Amino acid sequence: MASPIQIVLNPENYEEAREAGGGGGHKDFFAHRDAEFIIHRIALMNQLDAISGVLSAQSQGDVGFVKVILRREAWAKSHRPVTRLFRDNYTPVVGGGDLGVMIVEASPSTLRQVAAEIARAETYTNMRFNKKKQKDEPYPSAQKSEAGAIDRIELYGPADRRNFSAEEAVAWLSKPMTGSSYQVELFKSPPPRSEWDRLDVGHRRLVESFVAGFDALERGLEVERLPNHPNKQAILSVRLDQSSDQPVLRLNEAPVGERRRDLSLFNPDVRRHAKLLAFLDNHPLVRRIELPGIVVRAASLSAQTPRTRPTDVPIPIRDNQRTLPRIGIIDGGISKVLSDWVIHRWDILADEDVDLAHGTFIGGLTTVGSALNGAETCPEPDGAELVDIAIFPNDRRAGAFASYYPDGLPQFFDEMESAVSDTRARYGVRVFNMSLNILQPAALDRYSLYAARLDQIAETNNAVVFISAGNTKPQDFRVEWPANAAAALAGIANARNDGLLTPAESARNVTVAALNPPGHNGCLPFAPTRFSRRGPGLRAGVKPDLAHVGGAGSPDPMLGHGLFSILPDGKIIDGCGTSYASPLVAKTAAVLDHAIEGEVSRETLIGLLVHHAEIPVPLQARLLAPIARNMVGFGMPPPADRILETGDHAITLVFASRIRRGQQINFRFAWPASLVGSGGKCRGRAKITLISTPPLDARFGAEFVRVNINATLQQEQQDGKWLGRLEPTYLPARREVPAVEAELIEHDLKWSPVKVLAKTFPQGVGPSSNWRLFIDYLTRAGEVMPEEGVPFTAIVTISDPDAEQPVFNDMRQNLQALGTQIADIRTAARITPRV
Repeated sequence: MASPIQIVLNPENYEEAREAGGGGGHKDFFAHRDAEFIIHRIALMNQLDAISGVLSAQSQGDVGFVKVILRREAWAKSHRPVTRLFRDNYTPVVGGGDLGVMIVEASPSTLRQVAAEIARAETYTNMRFNKKKQKDEPYPSAQKSEAGAIDRIELYGPADRRNFSAEEAVAWLSKPMTGSSYQVELFKSPPPRSEWDRLDVGHRRLVESFVAGFDALERGLEVERLPNHPNKQAILSVRLDQSSDQPVLRLNEAPVGERRRDLSLFNPDVRRHAKLLAFLDNHPLVRRIELPGIVVRAASLSAQTPRTRPTDVPIPIRDNQRTLPRIGIIDGGISKVLSDWVIHRWDILADEDVDLAHGTFIGGLTTVGSALNGAETCPEPDGAELVDIAIFPNDRRAGAFASYYPDGLPQFFDEMESAVSDTRARYGVRVFNMSLNILQPAALDRYSLYAARLDQIAETNNAVVFISAGNTKPQDFRVEWPANAAAALAGIANARNDGLLTPAESARNVTVAALNPPGHNGCLPFAPTRFSRRGPGLRAGVKPDLAHVGGAGSPDPMLGHGLFSILPDGKIIDGCGTSYASPLVAKTAAVLDHAIEGEVSRETLIGLLVHHAEIPVPLQARLLAPIARNMVGFGMPPPADRILETGDHAITLVFASRIRRGQQINFRFAWPASLVGSGGKCRGRAKITLISTPPLDARFGAEFVRVNINATLQQEQQDGKWLGRLEPTYLPARREVPAVEAELIEHDLKWSPVKVLAKTFPQGVGPSSNWRLFIDYLTRAGEVMPEEGVPFTAIVTISDPDAEQPVFNDMRQNLQALGTQIADIRTAARITPRV
């Protein structure tokens, strides 16, 4: 019997006041190592003294920025040295870098206050009797605990700001596609000149010297604040040109969508660039100097004669009498051969700037892919209504990109945002495919400008963009994935230059990697392709999110790359690339969105894909668990009909809600009676997927997710307490007990917006059939939960692995008896406002 996914219609009934959390008392990181602490304390005070000396001598004033680098075991919120040492009222935390790196604003006077507090830390190990544990334990002062949490303190300097030479910069910026502008991130946005009188002496000197530094560069300089970034994060576009104009400084927010005047020719004088970079390198207000990215496609078509299947496959005709899934394709245009399926075109490109091959191949996969490739590769029924967002000009035509986007990628994203917003409003399209990448590797410790912009577009429009993970260059292709797990590990160890490209580290959208096709002699079916880039993106979380068939990297004499679609003239051709894996996942998302009445939330749409995804067989060996997450994320999703319905041996519940300040979710239920044995032991399999949309702040680097939403499935114990029974998908074979913050981040996906936990209980566990789904939150140090709360979707599946017991009916009856209102997710929008 088919058992549809059930959505809980009254999740607000399970909200309750949040239990008071506590990180425990102060921890002594130098317990019983008194001599070592004395040396450490002296070292910290010497570091502070040295930094104070540098700040005092700065020509830009005595305000600067300092990195406070924590020891690994002190990454937890409760250990941050912000209560006694780096207090917000005199050394505010203004950002972060890698995990455990705080960046604070400081001056000589405030650093002396920090040093004075460190001097108060006792140099001995103070002990105190713990009545609960009935033993003596270290009991340090706050000063000693916080000083011990710090590994070292450093001045934020030139090496932190830039990692390229002036010569490299000129060579890169000379490419018209870049917009020829540096992107300069500031620690603080300079206020309008009319407000400088409100600044104290140190901060006024900081701003005055910044403006004076630009003025000193004389003619041919244009500086402009980039729009579409939060006020707390100031990003400047800085360009050297050949004009005779005085420096043009627009340091305050520019109106969104405002197009600048025609640009003067780029100035390639290396000496001028060296002078500009020297100024930016040494100014305390500057946080980071970046070179702009370039948009690239993540696919290739066969260079040989098009290979056709044994029989030609005609392009189906759209039935105008029924609605179909809708997908927006952000690319270079879709050929007229698919015009019957294109319901709208957002086309800004002149005929001579159009390259239809890539977008048409993608459109063909969504409309005729199953007929060409079979259900194992393209499982969704053929046909989809397409919106052709043709905004990427032919990248093989010199100067084409720059003629549309003279300012580079910021203007490209402006156009994308306009197109997505219009498409969303006019046609209700929620699912977009962008098989384009930025030629810039994703960094472990930085949330890129491009990912942040794409996330802002998706969140504003309640949409999901499916992004390709990116392809390696041919010279960096890995060896084909072997059947032997140890050999596969060796191949990954030897791989080079295959990390994700931005904006694949996106936190609001879905990144897709490529798998080999089935039935292809040159590769292992459903193994990672040799060209698909791998994660991680940022340190916290899993990237890519999902994977799908993207064609083989080693062509077969008969089948070529083994993934077929059409050329602009309708001929069948083979191709490969993460570009072509992405639309297959997007198609499943669009089918889900179409099958569910009303407007399904972003969190639910992503959650349904992730929750039902399966790790491909070639990656299921336990030996490969440490790398599987970086290759395929949570796996390959099944077709939409398998997602929406299961057999009666399982039940899937969806909680689509919002967790608010001071609240937690406590949903109690009874384990299915058919899976409960003697003594209350519960057997079966359980799985939770949690997708949330927490606030993000790019200023904090790897710690850019500012609120952690957590979900656990807990069983009641004999003493009335609750014990979590599930484990994260990618839990290592061995771990520290108890796990420290670093392990919780890496393996438990703490701070990740996407979490998956599961466990099978073949013999049964615990003393009780009483269980609960418990959802709570944790904010970063200094962060406040947003007043509007954080939206989330939690998906829970309980099943009988033997597929024998009537789990669906058991649970449905129990829930109804408890007053839980549930309904088929496909029609729930008639009853509940949030699905």
